Amino acid sequence: MRAPRPRTTAVAVLAIAVLGVWLAWPRAPSRPAAAARTGSAASAAGAARASGEGAAAALRGVPVVTAPAAARADSLRGTQVDGAVHLDAAGRAIADRDLRRLFDYFLARLGERDVTAIRADLVAHLDHLGLPVAVREQVLDWFDAYVATERAATALPRSGDLATDLARLRDLHVERLGSALADAFYGADDAYAAYTAQRLALEHDATLSPAERSARLDALEEQRDPAQRSDERASTDFQLAVAQTDQLTAEAADASTRHEARAALWGEAAARRLAALDEAEARWNARLADYARGRAAVLGDRGLDAAQRAAQLQALLAEFSEPERRRVLALAEAGLLPAP
Repeated sequence: MRAPRPRTTAVAVLAIAVLGVWLAWPRAPSRPAAAARTGSAASAAGAARASGEGAAAALRGVPVVTAPAAARADSLRGTQVDGAVHLDAAGRAIADRDLRRLFDYFLARLGERDVTAIRADLVAHLDHLGLPVAVREQVLDWFDAYVATERAATALPRSGDLATDLARLRDLHVERLGSALADAFYGADDAYAAYTAQRLALEHDATLSPAERSARLDALEEQRDPAQRSDERASTDFQLAVAQTDQLTAEAADASTRHEARAALWGEAAARRLAALDEAEARWNARLADYARGRAAVLGDRGLDAAQRAAQLQALLAEFSEPERRRVLALAEAGLLPAP
């Protein structure tokens, strides 16, 4: 028997989540420990990784190599480079999801380093692989185009209509990258977003009976790639939990209503864990707002010289742990701190 579908307009939020806009760029204040919401989230985040080293590994298509010194000089110290540069039979670089993952790996340091410094780290990594000059130049051209596309995507205005926004995003990808590169980097994301938009339309089609709606949703699901459905199943619960929370927040639901809705969908234990995360988020947002106010005051104080200003800004960051400081600085650089 088919499990009942969660009845929620949060599917719209889920669609937004798969737009691909948020992969490389800092987001506005959000949940400090969202990955703890479900066990499936951890498994989704811990996708299998292979390891290798040097140019030989890259040429064999091994997706991960040990990070060079330039990449280990910060928060990525001790990590392995996620992604790879694949070559075709003629020795030319291939644009694929592994290459995009490589770009995202280095762009994860936004907030610690600017894009120019991150690009230099990528250059050092490509040199470390010993790739031909033509391949390095092609990869860097694609990196520059990818960065420009991600920036443009974050600046796209939201129309309030999901289908329109998704179409705009797909058009932007093609406009900035061309159809082939856009498909290589974003094809899977865009296809899933289009599927979600269709699902949302069916969910809200008042002309359909429950049986008709269920049949059409089943037919839509069957049109999808089975491998893709399997890959996404592990993270679906996590995404729906996030979406449900966002919807409850938008509706200004009180604690009792939030608990009741969550318990109905996920069970009592999960509802309690989600409530604890609500509290953690509230604490985080309060701390972030305090920092934003203090930062604005320091930056607006014309009586401070550069050294004094830097010292006071550093003192404000002392209230945060090292991972939190990186997040705060990323939000500040992106202009996403709360208004003072």
